[in-house]
This record gives sequence, structure tokens and C-alpha cells, in this order.
Amino acid sequence: MTTQRVRPATAPRTRRTAVVGAFGVVLLSTGLVMAPSALAAVPTAPDNITIFPDRDFISVEGYADHAGQPITIEVTRPGQGVIGSATGTAATADEIAAGNPTIEVNHPGGLCWGAGGGVQVTPDIRPGDTAVVKFGGTAAGDTTTQDIAVTDSVLEGSRLTVNGRMGTGVDPANIEQRIVQPDLKDDPAVGRRDVRALPGPLTPSDQGTYSSGLTVNGQGFTAVYEFPTPETALTASKGQLRAMAWQNTDGDGNRQGLTISEFGEAGGPGMGGCPAPAAGQGPLSPTAVTAVQNGDAVDVTWTPAAQNPGTAAIQGYTVRAVDITATGGVRNEIGKRTSDPAATTMSLPTTLAGKRVEVRAITQAGESWPPALNGTTAPGGGEPGDTTAPAASAAPAGGTFTDAQTVTLTADEPGSQIYYTLDGTDPLEGSDQASLKSIAYTAPVEIAPSPTPVVLRYVAFDPAGNASLARTETYTFATVTGPGAPTAVTAIGGDRSATVGWTAPTLPPGAAPVTGYQVTATPAGPEGGAPVTANAGAAATTQLVSGLTNGVTYSVTVAATNAQGTSVSAPVSVTPAVPAVDRLTVTGARWRSDDFRVDGTGTVPGAVLTLHTGSFTGPAINTGTITVNPPAAGAAAGTWSVRLRNGEPPRHPGTIYVTSDKGGRIGPVTVR
Repeated sequence: MTTQRVRPATAPRTRRTAVVGAFGVVLLSTGLVMAPSALAAVPTAPDNITIFPDRDFISVEGYADHAGQPITIEVTRPGQGVIGSATGTAATADEIAAGNPTIEVNHPGGLCWGAGGGVQVTPDIRPGDTAVVKFGGTAAGDTTTQDIAVTDSVLEGSRLTVNGRMGTGVDPANIEQRIVQPDLKDDPAVGRRDVRALPGPLTPSDQGTYSSGLTVNGQGFTAVYEFPTPETALTASKGQLRAMAWQNTDGDGNRQGLTISEFGEAGGPGMGGCPAPAAGQGPLSPTAVTAVQNGDAVDVTWTPAAQNPGTAAIQGYTVRAVDITATGGVRNEIGKRTSDPAATTMSLPTTLAGKRVEVRAITQAGESWPPALNGTTAPGGGEPGDTTAPAASAAPAGGTFTDAQTVTLTADEPGSQIYYTLDGTDPLEGSDQASLKSIAYTAPVEIAPSPTPVVLRYVAFDPAGNASLARTETYTFATVTGPGAPTAVTAIGGDRSATVGWTAPTLPPGAAPVTGYQVTATPAGPEGGAPVTANAGAAATTQLVSGLTNGVTYSVTVAATNAQGTSVSAPVSVTPAVPAVDRLTVTGARWRSDDFRVDGTGTVPGAVLTLHTGSFTGPAINTGTITVNPPAAGAAAGTWSVRLRNGEPPRHPGTIYVTSDKGGRIGPVTVR
């Protein structure tokens, strides 16, 4: 029989990990795990804390009494205290009731370690470390990481054996081995995404499609699976191997204080922008650096920075005086190094004139970066130093875009250094140095399209160490799209034509400008016919469509076009016809010095009339609107009337002319 050792592929990470009451019936244990003493107590269901040490990931569930409140998760290590922490806001009561986590740390959708001002390091969670949940500074529950893990697996035909280790203090009744393999859901022999082995002999599963069992051997365990076919066993062997241990089991079978070890998973930040693990961090730079000229020497002092937990210990400091001006791209410097980790002062045999002072902490991981710069200087001769902060800018500035942007950062003082972040965090730490997360600017920043806005923050340090204001630019990326459709479309029929009007569309963010419009009139009757089109420019809001047939009803639409596409308006109807020409009469025209009155009739109700002197195009007499009234019952024409007083017109007009906006006219008419 051929023996095959298989290292399983890592299963995809999921947003939700069920940890309470979802494992079926288990062996009950009345004893607690022999782990370091709890800081509060193992939570009681439905509250729970689950630790995924291989991913440095913690999931908190329940705590509905604290829904929506500030919540802090701390990881403590015996003899070292807090090695990692994060503060955020607990889920709402509705979210918790729906089965969502109360909060997660170091998992997509959750918090980064260090959130809310916590320790800026992703802790390397190990057996014996304790996760504590706090509300308002008071511990509400804790879970101690159990020492259990898968070590390897062996595939032999239809049998899969999984081996693992378990440390002292792990209750052998409170363990389980599980294989998570989504492909098993489509395997008719299993029909679910995972298989599991509990302490005891080989036992058929609930469905009876496979058998499993788990035995403890001193400080190790062995889980055995018997599948119906070698093919099913091979599929299972490619899943993610997990080992679970919990601190106690309540009367309802809930596993409380759970550790889930995932074979093959890597630790460190769970998503971009989170702090590096302690092993990957160099030292933090000192703060409050001052440099004062003292005769032929410069006296430098600083305040040591508190280092992140778990990082290498400070071994000493370097102090350098660096020329502000470069010659041929080279800056001269003079410096000293001390091996005293408690040092806070150094004297350099140089002058401050034309120099800036840099102080760096040293560990076995290297020197701190960026360096702490002198904040107070007194150059040679006792003259005050440069205290003017530089100004920094970005081009292009933030806004809405549809494609990647190349952003150039500049400062208005030559020799300035610029630092930036792309996750919205402050590039400054304190007021005189760049933050640990900041990136030194050496070339234009490439900002790729993203479904969420990209927040660029940046700060400039001039050669004297003065820091600019931290600037923020937000780059939002919109989907490339066509314009919106024109709205408020109107169509007024004319003789074999229609005058069409519209309101220009509102462009979505990132959309290209409208390049033009096309108006289409399509015969709407059952007989149909070829559509008639007319094109208009990008700034147009009206267009005359000619070549239509009088008496035929047309469906009219307006289409807006840009570089990405075309959008069409809702249709409106219009029926071209020869415009009606109204017939006018004047039934009376009388003038006195203070009373001028004209009465008449018109065949088009609503027509607007104008009285003129001299000709049909002469000066208008009336200043108000004269409108033809609807005809009375049985009458063929409507009436109109105008009466002017108080010396209007100022003299007898003699004759008048009347015009209508519907084409009618009459005149000259003698005024008596």
C-alpha cells in the first residue's frame, strides 16, 4: 500500500466563523483547563471568545447587554503584560441577534490590532496568551489560548490520518479535529463542507457516509477518517486541517473559551494597513530632540520612545549632524554612537550652522526610521534657527476619477523630505517626526482605482526639521458610464415640423461630458414609417425637426451621447399641423385724454394681441397683456378688450394696428 503524506491547502478565510452551539453533541467535562489563572472568567453562553492563534485573529460573540458600546480586546502574556490591543464599537443588538460577531480583530471586516490607539503591533498569539474583553475598562470575560495544533496528515487509500500535538493542561475530553473542505459539499459520499473527529473509537457520522475517531497519545493526538472511496479521501486531504480545544463545556453543549488552530495559516496582519508583527518591526525613534550650540560642540538631548511590546530591546542610539545642502547629491555628516540603551544626551564636535540633527534608536533589527529631528536649534553665533514650517501640496488634488492617478507631492522649501500614508492614518507622530506607518516619498505615488475612496495624507519636513501641516486628499473612483438621459422633454408641432426642448442630463461622477444630442421622431400610428432625426450640439436644449407629415402623430425622444455611451429620454407625442391663423375684428376704438378703450373679437382663444401705432410693426401702445377670451355659448369668436387711463397714450393715436401671436392682424383702424 502506498503511503502519501499530504500538506493540505489553506481554506479561504470567511467573514463568519460559527463557534457557539454548532458542533453537535460532545463529551462533557466538569473540569476546567489547567491554564494560567483567568483575568475575569471564561464567558458564559451566548457570550464567547474564540482565538485563532495561527492568524493572530480573535472573534468575540454575544455580549448583547453591551451592544453598540466601546469595546477593547487585549492580549496579555505571562511576565510581559499587554502585547496587543484594539478598541472599537460593539455590533448593534440586531446584528448580534442575527448571529453576527460582536467584534473581530485582525480579520477582514473587523479591526486592526492597534485600532483606537492601542499598541501598534500585531501580536504573535501563542499558547498561554490570554484574550480579555473589556467594556468601560472593566474585564467582562477572557479566554486562554490552548496548546493544540495539527502536525501532519497521512493518506492511505480511503483512510486519512491526521496527527497533532497538545500541551500540558489541555483537557483531552475538550478537543476536536476538523477538516474544512468546501468541495466535500458536492461529494455525494459526504454532502457537507466539513468532516470532524471527536474523542473515541471509529464511529459512523450522522449521515453514516464516513467514520471517524480520535485518540490521545500522551502529548499528541491522532484523528482517523474512513471514507467510502479513495477519491473522497483525497478530496478531504486537500482541505484545511484544524485542531480545537476549549476551556469548558456547559450543560447545553456550548464550547466556551475556544481555541481553533489552523494548519498552514500564516500570522501577521490580517489585512492591508494593519501594524506589522513585533518580529517585523524596527525600533521607534526617540522624541523631543533638542540641539543647542555650546562653544565648539552641539549638545543634543532626547526622550527615549516606549517600544512596542515584543520588539527587540534598544541597544543604543546614533546622533548625526547632517549638512542641509547637498553637493553633487551628497550630504556630509558627523556623528557618534552610544551603546547605552538608557542614554538621553550626546555632544557632537561640530556647529549647527547649515546642519540638522538626527537621532535614531538601535536594536538588533536595525536603526529607527524616520529619524527624530531636532526641534529646537541655536546655530553658531546665537542667531535663531529656521522656525518656518514648509507647505506641501499634491497634484492632482483629490476628487472623483475613473482611472488610476499618478500623484506628485511637493514642498515649497528645497531639500524637504515628504512622508505619506494611503490608509487615512496620520503621517505625523507627535509634532516633530513621521509616524511609523508613513512612507518616505521618493517617486510619484500610484493610486489605483478602488471600490472605496483612497485617502492620501502627507507631511513635509524642511531641512531644519520643521513639519508642515498634515494634508489630506481623497481620491474617489467612479464607474465609467454614459450620461444620464435628458429630462423634461417637450415637443410643439408646427407645419411639417416640431420644436423639441429638453433639460440637459445630470452627469454621474466620473462621466465624460455630453458631446451632442440626437432628436428622433418616429411615426406612432399602426402604418408606421421611417423615423426622422435631427442632431444638436453639446450645449443645445432645443432643436427643430423638419420633414414631418402634418396630421401624423410622432413619438419623440432625445438621446444624449458622451465618450462612454448614449442615454435616451422618455418619449413624448406631437402631431404636426398648419398653425391656425386667427381672424380679428375691432368693434370699437375710442379715445379721450384720460380714457382709451379698444374692443374686438378673435377666433383663437388665448391668442395674445398687441396694439401698434403707425404700422403693424410700429411702437406698441399697450403695456399689459391682451388675451382673446373663449367664445360665449353659441358664439363663433371670443372677445377681447383693452382700456388705458391716466394719460396713456399721451395723445390721440389717430389710427391703430392690431397683431396676434397666432398670425392674425387688422388695421389701420380709426380711433374716434
